[in-house]
Amino acid sequence: MKTYPINLVLDQRLVVLIGAKGEIAHKIAGLLEVGARVRIIAPSAGDEVEHLASQHHIEWLRRRYQPGDLTGAAIVFAATGDAAVHEQIWAEGSANGQLVNVMDVLPQCNFYGVSFLRRGLLTIAIGTGGAAPALAVTIRKRFELEFGPEYGALLDFAKAMRPEVSRRIPPFRRRQQFWYAWVESEALALLRDGREAAVCELTVQLLDQYAVQPKPKEDHHEPFIAPALETA
Repeated sequence: MKTYPINLVLDQRLVVLIGAKGEIAHKIAGLLEVGARVRIIAPSAGDEVEHLASQHHIEWLRRRYQPGDLTGAAIVFAATGDAAVHEQIWAEGSANGQLVNVMDVLPQCNFYGVSFLRRGLLTIAIGTGGAAPALAVTIRKRFELEFGPEYGALLDFAKAMRPEVSRRIPPFRRRQQFWYAWVESEALALLRDGREAAVCELTVQLLDQYAVQPKPKEDHHEPFIAPALETA
């Protein structure tokens, strides 16, 4: 079955994980990174869950799943090894209209997880429709070698530039031309070499080129401050 990819905003949204060992526990760090409120429901858990719960980073209900446990959840993951419990979880989540993923049980999933990597604001996700998650992980590892921290730095520049670009280049189509020219310029290579000042100069030149009414040469351009390179 083909799926439609999206990026979810989970800041302060509740995500319920039923089960706390193996692959399901590996989802916790990524959920916390995007600001989700994580609730674990499991009678036992590994050291990582114990530590996070003791530091109040996550909520841990030390018991088995009970009907009603999914109330208020944006997303539900389940991996208990108990088919009867999974049936209950799927029935409750479906009735609530929630996103539910019973791991490795495709008929009890209305979404599939993906393997992803981050470079600052850049997120690259690889999905296989639940058919072969190992392939997604393998592809992600290849991408990790190709997409370095300079991509995160490029997006930091872009984010900082947007107000000035909108002010200097009001027409949408011309502004679009500027962005393509900037992205396809040497900016990425310059950032890869640590030459942030050169990126600022290049950006000012392109702004002058695409601005509807370029400022006179004597006008002073406020320099862009080079964002720090992302390290992850």
